[in-house]
This record gives sequence, structure tokens and C-alpha cells, in this order.
Amino acid sequence: MNLIGTTLGGRYIIVEQIGEGGMAIVYKAKDQLLNRYVAVKILKQEFTQDEEFVKKFKRESIAAASLTHPNIVSIFDVGEQDNIYYIVMEYIKGQTLKEYIKSNGKIGYKRVLDITLQIAMALDNAHKNGVVHRDIKPHNIVVTEEGTIKVTDFGIARASTVATVTNTNKVLGSVHYLSPEQAKGGFSDHRTDIYSLGVVMYEMLTGRLPFDAESPISVAIKHIQEDITEPIAIDTSIPKTVNDIVKKALQKDMFKRYQSAKELVDDIIKVKENPNAVINNFDETQSTRIIDVKEVDKVLKNKKKKSIIKPLFITLSVLVVLFTAGYIILSKNFVVKDVEVPNIIGLNEEEAKLKLEPLRLKLEVEGKEYSDKPEGTIIKMYPEDGIKVKEGSTIRVKLSAGQKKVIVPDLKGLDLLEAEILLKNNGLKRGSIERKYSDEVEKNRIMDQDPKPNTEIIEGAEVNIVISDGKEEKFTKVPILLGRSIEEAKAQLQAANLVLGNITYGYDSKYIEDVIISQDVAAGVTVKEGTMINVVINKKELEQTQEGQNNTGNNQ
Repeated sequence: MNLIGTTLGGRYIIVEQIGEGGMAIVYKAKDQLLNRYVAVKILKQEFTQDEEFVKKFKRESIAAASLTHPNIVSIFDVGEQDNIYYIVMEYIKGQTLKEYIKSNGKIGYKRVLDITLQIAMALDNAHKNGVVHRDIKPHNIVVTEEGTIKVTDFGIARASTVATVTNTNKVLGSVHYLSPEQAKGGFSDHRTDIYSLGVVMYEMLTGRLPFDAESPISVAIKHIQEDITEPIAIDTSIPKTVNDIVKKALQKDMFKRYQSAKELVDDIIKVKENPNAVINNFDETQSTRIIDVKEVDKVLKNKKKKSIIKPLFITLSVLVVLFTAGYIILSKNFVVKDVEVPNIIGLNEEEAKLKLEPLRLKLEVEGKEYSDKPEGTIIKMYPEDGIKVKEGSTIRVKLSAGQKKVIVPDLKGLDLLEAEILLKNNGLKRGSIERKYSDEVEKNRIMDQDPKPNTEIIEGAEVNIVISDGKEEKFTKVPILLGRSIEEAKAQLQAANLVLGNITYGYDSKYIEDVIISQDVAAGVTVKEGTMINVVINKKELEQTQEGQNNTGNNQ
């Protein structure tokens, strides 16, 4: 489908294609309203047929549009036109972080910390607003010409994850950056972004990925099972603190990772200030496990430890038996059941608790945000309904704060474009337009509005405006002034909304003294109100002059 030249939403003219991903095509477009270039991401046609996916795409894009942060690509608009689903974003000149890595190879640890810090701050902002990216990779990170880092694709990444990984267990996108929980197709939260960022950090430091294989499935399995080769083993110039940050971010157990992007931000800032700083590192000790027979064989073959082989073997054997027996007993008596998360969207806090209680699930309110839903009702939940979690898990929710109220700005004296921009900046829309004549307000300027300025109304509401057409041009017919006195003429002209103009004198024997014998605009002619009508008054003393002029004319 060739969209070059197409106008979307009545304002975005597609100029050229500037990129393409697995799910969308990116175009450069001109925003006619604000006279600037924007990037328009259009969902590929094969995804528009999936009703559930489109629903998620819309919802997550709108959620992402609420994010405001210097390290997040701003979303200006989300729309649909003729089965074309699109997101309008800020247009940024630069390159993807993937291109940056390819052109630079390994990146020095100081620059890596700087880049990672900006990404982590973006994620911290998103997570605090209830938005999880779930597809953090260098391809979705932009390095501007000034060197600033911006994370993009929050909405489309989240929609793709829900539609493809959670629902169908298929992995869509770059498997090299998936977290272990994503690779398993199981429950994931904001900590999955931290793991993916750890992969990006690893790639920048070493110039290679932590896990690679011939097939995506093999890579996914490595994320689940294999340990990484530590960055410091590849490049010994990397400080241990930087190495430890990467290791902690890449922990397979999400509970051993950084528990928030803010924790990661804090550690990066410490290490930036002092590469040898002491950071709150993780506990690498592993839980008790069954010793593999091969490990025992290794011990037996070690000649340096001959003196302890027998007692060690006996000890290990006893541990194996005890651990196995304990595991069986604990499994039978203390196994935690999986339960399916119910839908609690639309319920208030008490109703939600009552619904979760039989399933032994806890409720945690993370805050409120404005919405068109009744105040106090749940508008977001995580994990989402339908996902299986362990008994005792916590369901995090956001409540509606009701509809946001805004103050109506004063539009009087502005032109239409200025008014529309001001309304948009204040979270309002332009409503109906009415045009009226005005003696006071300049043509094409706003003379009135409804609601009035400084009124408090719901965000997103419409403001109707009245635009001046300038002074109204009224027309009238010129009255008969011939034979009328000056006073009579003034009265007649005033009644017709006309003005008496210049008065001159002449003579006509057909008329009596001091009456009008001529008017410069004939009676019955239609003219604009306010037009001046010039007249000639009859004066007998001018008779001789008139006769002299006539005789002169005859002699000639």
C-alpha cells in the first residue's frame, strides 16, 4: 500500500518512508496544523485483522501517550482511518542504538553508563506510570544527533507482547533480548525490562550478545538455563562494579535482579561518580540443590584431594538422600497452587478484595490517575486477568481519579489556528464554529466562546466559538430628494441610514426657492448604508448666472 501523499487525521501528510520493523512501517510526515515534521508509525495490514491485537494496540498506545520524559519519544496522537492504525510521534534526527553499536563496536564503560542511565530513567518513569515496555532492545532506542538517548515503541511493544507471547506462546521480535520469564511464556512485570536492559548493556560493553545460537528457540533456552560469560572476562578493563551491575540486571530469577529501575539508576550514578564505589550487590549464593553424579566424579578424579574423597563422597550421598526426601515431603504438604487472575476492572477497592480473597490473592493500590471511569474504580491491573499466578501473589491496580478538570482559556481576539493550539495545549477540543457580524471585533477574530473563560470543565471537552465577520454591510435605497428642503432631505436620508453630503447651489425655474433641484445618486438606487448623498439647492439670485451661461452656450 503506497501511502506517500496520504493525509491522516486531516492534518498529517505522509512525506516518505523512513523505517520498517516487524509490526509497523515508519513514515516522515508534515503536521499541517503545527507546521512541523513528525514520525508516523503505521501498523502493518496483517495485524489489523486481529481484533484483540488492535484493541490492545489502541489501549497501550494511549497509555504510552501519557508518558512525558526527556528520554522517551513523545507520542502526540493515536488514530485510525480507513483501517489504518497509526501513532504520531516526535520526529528525531539520529540513529538507533543498534546502528550506533555497529559503527562504534565496543563502547567505553563511561559512555555505556551514560547511555544505560538515560534508558533506566526512562523506564523508571514508565514503570511508575504503570507502563512496561517488554521489548527493550537497541533497535527501539534512538541516539539523537546531540547524543541524547530516547526510548521508543512503548505502546506497540506492549501490545505485541500481550498478543503474541502471553496469548499464543509465540515469540515475536528479537529473542536475544528476551527475559527468561518471557522465553518461558509466563508471567512478567517491570523487571523484564531490567533484564533486557542488562542485555543491551552487555552488548555495548563487549560488542557481542550474552547468548547466541542458530535458532531463536536455542537462544531462548540459553536465556533460561545458561550462565553468561561475565563482561570482565571478555574485557579486563571493565571495572568490577560495572560488571556487577550487568550481572545483577541479568539474574534469571527476577527476585534477584534490581527490583526497580530506580535501584539501577542509583547504582549507575554511584559508579559514574566513583568506579570503585561499594554498591548494594546481590547475593549470589544458590539454594540447596541435588549434586549431579558428574560433579561427584569430578571430585573423585581430583588427585590433589585424595585424602578427602571418601568422606566427601559419603557426605554428598547423604545430602542427596536427605534433600530428595525433604523435597518430596515439602512438595506434598506445601505446594503453592496456581490460580487464574480474575477480571477486577471496574470494581472499587472493597469489591476487588472480596473477589480476590477466595483465590488467596492480595490487592495493592499503586495510585490513581484521571480517566472517564467512575472515581475510585479500578482502571488498570497487573498482572492482567486470565494470567496464572501463585496463591498469595499481589495484584497491583490503579484507581480512577475521575475525569480531570481544566480551566477554559480566554480565546477572544485570537484567530482560529491560535485558538485551536491553545485549546489543545490546555487539554480541550474546538467545538462548533459560528460566524457573526461585529462592529468591535476585527474580521476572522474570535468574539465569543462557550464555555466562558476561566470556567472549570472536564479535560477533553469542546469549546464552541463565535468568529467575527467584521462590520455588517447593510444596503438601502436612496429616497427622492428633489423638491425637498434641506431639513426634509436630512430626515429622509437619516431614515434610510444615509448621510447628507456636500451642498452646492444652482437655479432651476421649475422649482421654488431653497429646495433641492439635483442629487448625485438618483432616487431608487441601492447603496450601502452610510453612503453620502450630495445635493444642489435652488437659489433665485443665481438665475442671471444661469441665463448668462445658457446665452453663452447659444451664441457658440
